[in-house]
Amino acid sequence: MLNPNAGRALSAAGAILLLISLALTWYHVERPGGVEAATGFESFPRLRWIVAGGAVLVIVSALLRQTRPALIARAVLGVVVGALILRRIIDPPDLSSPVVAQVGMYVGLVGAVMAALGGLVDTGREIAVATGLARSPRAELPPAGSGAVTHFDRQPERAPGATATRGS
Repeated sequence: MLNPNAGRALSAAGAILLLISLALTWYHVERPGGVEAATGFESFPRLRWIVAGGAVLVIVSALLRQTRPALIARAVLGVVVGALILRRIIDPPDLSSPVVAQVGMYVGLVGAVMAALGGLVDTGREIAVATGLARSPRAELPPAGSGAVTHFDRQPERAPGATATRGS
């Protein structure tokens, strides 16, 4: 089973990737005078604050007591931020010059997916514990050795007319 902090760590790492992605190049704009790079922070005046705010909220939710609403909120935040970034991968901004997506967008998408998966990992664990699917075994097997073999005191019953032969 996963470590109880695995979901928290996955979400926090994803949130940090989201913040890092804002400083990376999201687009190359091919202008007649040359190629111009645009970071995630420079490209979108509103989306940058949504991504940064979502990343900060994911980190805060990873530090809080892990209740079901906090876990669900962390997963939903990752999904929403990921959907917003995916929208910009599929539908880049309309400019007069060609726009080419760069690595920063994909790093942001991976970070958002990690944040969502971290919430889902912990949510699944919480549900398994609450429903009893994650309880410990009820009994243990007997130790190996001579005491582990069951010996019968009587001979097995044979069908009428059957003969008992040894070695066959």
